[in-house]
Amino acid sequence: MAETQKLNYVSAIGAAIREEMRRDERVAMWGEDLVSMQGAFGETPGMSEFGDRIKDTPIVEQAILASGMGAALTGTRPIVWLMTAGFLTIAFEGIFMEVGGLRQEFGYTGPMPLVIYCRSGVGGGFGAHHCASTEALFMHCPGVKVVMPSNPYDAKGLMAAAIRDDDPVIYIGYGGMYFGPKVDIPVGEYIVPIGKAAVTKEGSDVTLVVWSGMVPKALAAAEELSKEGISAEVIDLRSLVPLDIQTVISSVKKTGRLLIAHEAMKRGGAAGEIALRFNETAPDVAKALKTPIARIGAKNVALPRSQEIELQMLPKAEDIVKKVKEMM
Repeated sequence: MAETQKLNYVSAIGAAIREEMRRDERVAMWGEDLVSMQGAFGETPGMSEFGDRIKDTPIVEQAILASGMGAALTGTRPIVWLMTAGFLTIAFEGIFMEVGGLRQEFGYTGPMPLVIYCRSGVGGGFGAHHCASTEALFMHCPGVKVVMPSNPYDAKGLMAAAIRDDDPVIYIGYGGMYFGPKVDIPVGEYIVPIGKAAVTKEGSDVTLVVWSGMVPKALAAAEELSKEGISAEVIDLRSLVPLDIQTVISSVKKTGRLLIAHEAMKRGGAAGEIALRFNETAPDVAKALKTPIARIGAKNVALPRSQEIELQMLPKAEDIVKKVKEMM
């Protein structure tokens, strides 16, 4: 039996970064509060062994990103920490026009091994800058991969995969899970492939497509639905770009129903892209659906600086249960 260790979500991410920095001296990390605070949310404890390969920077997201891009083009494999998915928007022009568009616009054919690391997800009523889910914006960026793990095992394996990837990867951790329960994680290096979804629960009546913080809500909803004789299959996409639409199609062929749920705002959210991709890729399966594709998302307003109001705006397990019953 393989040796395991107990890690929670954030410590699993830290373990992957340490392992990759030990494995490859080209890997470096810089960003906000990494050394002085060991990460604003505990991302980088005990990393003094790497010396100047891990550095604090001024709080200037555009400069952090640009320096990472330059380093990636000249032989380093940088991880740039921009703290939150809301702060990623400050560097959006660089991500969209430069990091993502370099190959297409200027014909650059070499590697761009850049990891843009941040966290999203609500909790604490800290407002949109610290908690917004902005993944749909970055799905629109050309040439950039987007990964969003939902558990400690995937958090570690996807970070390792992102660091080793020769393309730029936006890695969005889920802050609400950072300090969750510790689980058994294999000791040593392993990879979770980018672009491969996981069927986290099998079912026969409806397919629930989710990622990141919505996965435990979908699993809780599936458990509740099972008490009423409704069998829900739960698919954790793990990454939005590339999108594993074939796993979704295989599931919907069996269930005949598709519900997509995310914590981001409903309007313009990733659910729309996933639904249309499903229709375009498998029109025969789409025609055979028992009910129209449904989606669930947050209300179309900015997150408030109020935990009580924040929780009222976001989709819950009971919302999934209600929608599935309507679909049945």
